[in-house]
Formats: sequence, C-alpha cells, structure tokens
Amino acid sequence: MKTHHLMLLCLAGCGNMPKDPEGTLDRIRQEHVIRVGRVEGGSAADASDWRRVLARVEASTGAKPVFQPGMLEPLLLDLEAGKLDLVVGGRFDEKTPWKTRVTLGPPIAKAETPIGTTASHIVARNGENAWIMLVQREAKAAGKEP
Repeated sequence: MKTHHLMLLCLAGCGNMPKDPEGTLDRIRQEHVIRVGRVEGGSAADASDWRRVLARVEASTGAKPVFQPGMLEPLLLDLEAGKLDLVVGGRFDEKTPWKTRVTLGPPIAKAETPIGTTASHIVARNGENAWIMLVQREAKAAGKEP
C-alpha cells in the first residue's frame, strides 16, 4: 500500500477527535442544559470566578446551567456516575485522590491554609474529552478577562 493511501486511512479513522464516550457535549447542546453540582458554603470570590467560566460555557454551547446544591463528595460521586456534567465550588488539596477519578480543570482560585495550598477547580467527568476541552478552553479564556 502506498504511503499516501495509508495516511488517508489513518485520517479517516480519526473522525471527530476528541470524543465523548457518553456523548456529554452533544447532549448538552441538544438539551440546552448543563447539570452543575454546586458545593454549598463555597466562598463568594470563588463563585464569581466559576460563574464567569460558566457564562462562557453557556455562550459556547447555548445551554443554561441547572444547579444541584450539595456537599463535595456526594456531588463528585454523582459526577462520576454521569448524573452531573460539572461540579463547582469545591476546594482541593494538591494531593487529592480525586485527581485520578475526575478531571480537575485549571485552578480558578488558590488559597494557603495551615495544611497547604488548596485550589478551586471546575470539575468534569473523566473521559468526556470534547466536553473537558471546551470547559478548559473557556476557563483559560475567562482567566484572561479583567
């Protein structure tokens, strides 16, 4: 087989990369709803930051966030189970075991505590790569805004 034929076959197999195995981004765009777990008792400063990111995600997808308030751990379990699309308002230690179970977006805000540094992140379900890339792109862009 000639090299250019092999390259065309490889490109054809790539299709729409990256993909969401569970179809998160497509569902959000079709249903116009982003299911967001919001950690109760978070700081107002952090809320301002993640709301700015969500506004950008909303503009990019045409979907509105619908909030489910709760405590961090149960919300993260719902995220893992696919019942939520994002979790906001939680603070994570740099060594959190959740790093391997969910995708922590770029830090929105950091704080020094007596036990170390914690950071607020917008958290997405692992593996939903197109969705994760969109959220992270908007988080980074929001960080550049005044």
